[in-house]
Amino acid sequence: MKNKIYVLIFIIILAVAAGCNKKTADADENNPAFKVGIAIINNHPALLEIEKGIIDELKAQNMNVIIDSQNANNDANIINAIASKFAADKKDLSIGIATPAAVALANSITDRPVLFATVNDPIGAGLVDSFEKGKNNVTGLCDALPIREHLKIYHSIYPFKKLGFIYNGAEKNSITMLKTTQEVCDEIGVELRPITIYNPAEVNMAAESLVSRVDAFYVVTDNTLVSGLTSLITAAANHKKPIFSEDYTSSVNGGILYAIGFDYYKAGRKTGKMAVEILKGKKPEDMPVTFMEYPDESLMIVDMDTAKALNIEIPKEYITKNTKIIENNNIK
Repeated sequence: MKNKIYVLIFIIILAVAAGCNKKTADADENNPAFKVGIAIINNHPALLEIEKGIIDELKAQNMNVIIDSQNANNDANIINAIASKFAADKKDLSIGIATPAAVALANSITDRPVLFATVNDPIGAGLVDSFEKGKNNVTGLCDALPIREHLKIYHSIYPFKKLGFIYNGAEKNSITMLKTTQEVCDEIGVELRPITIYNPAEVNMAAESLVSRVDAFYVVTDNTLVSGLTSLITAAANHKKPIFSEDYTSSVNGGILYAIGFDYYKAGRKTGKMAVEILKGKKPEDMPVTFMEYPDESLMIVDMDTAKALNIEIPKEYITKNTKIIENNNIK
């Protein structure tokens, strides 16, 4: 039994080391570098855009930092190991990108600042008790989706009666989004058909199970679903069912009829501004939760190839200056 435990610990340590990506600033004796840890739950493009925005903001504000960026590759054991490492390293600031990473950091680090980036429901996740201020050493940025507004737009484009919803039942933010989606569907007379998954490999089975029983699919910012999104796109295309999505970055390769998502690079820059304030001495408990703003910080994408294949017309009012168009397999 002990040997198995030692092997597991060794594997986790190796995985953490493999995921590590350190970005080091030049040392300055008169301006000692801050140690900043960034924990990312997986390699999703949106999360990497947040990381880039954070780093660019720190650079823009001439902060002398040593950045230790680590990716858990969607593994709960690894994200907990990363959090423990940051605690042992006594980082001046630890930043968790997405809910699982933020929760792991908050659970492991209680004596130094923790900043969360793009957590949909920070109160439900236990990170803060209110939006008005941080909780002890934790504060951050919330990307709560305007699900009500978006679903009404999607429904006006294609008046579905039965809507498929695939989500990770272990992600608190996904459970929150499911609840809100159910409320909106009840309001507009749509039957919501949810199905639970726990890893990306299960997306294909969930999609095949739902595709003949729904009129359309709705994709929220569920990291597990988005990691296996190709399977859903294939199933939907084979059965000529549209997909509407809240995840812009995973829609740029086509297959999603219409997507509205936050600009996650801007989210990173906003999180970076909060990081600078903390590194300059502001306490997280004195900082309110910051929000992404709809529609000013949103991006849209329309796949005209998919629209044509499904014989669906996109109203002109839903194509704005912030809308990218996919046509003839090209995006512009």
